[in-house]
Amino acid sequence: MTTKTKAAETVKPFALSDFFTLGALEKGKNLPLTLPDGTATEYHLVVLGADAPAARKALLEATRILRDKGKEGMTAEEEDAIAQRANLHYRTALAFDWSLPVPYSKEAVTELLLNNPGLANDVERLASDRARFFAPELTAS
Repeated sequence: MTTKTKAAETVKPFALSDFFTLGALEKGKNLPLTLPDGTATEYHLVVLGADAPAARKALLEATRILRDKGKEGMTAEEEDAIAQRANLHYRTALAFDWSLPVPYSKEAVTELLLNNPGLANDVERLASDRARFFAPELTAS
């Protein structure tokens, strides 16, 4: 048997499903939670991928918040408040579950992300990093 024959035998047959990502994006990825001082915990948020249908819907809703609430002549502070509200709406939708010892709710995750802006940034960063949805789970460092 030649090398070419061996290589041909080990090649996996083509499957269109090899390119599908939606399942992993909808399943979500764990985002380890650390305390403000950086101490690791056993807790995590579960974050949707940015291309998941629920994430796209939330982004559209956030865009509508900006469009519908923004008015000419608004102060910079008013514009900033609307932008923050829209951004928080999107990030809250991305974090769709958690392992904390209290029940998950949209209100609770909104409160968590509102009071921990760094975590809110991490949620959006993870959601947009498509490759991480196909990598092994990480633990808090």
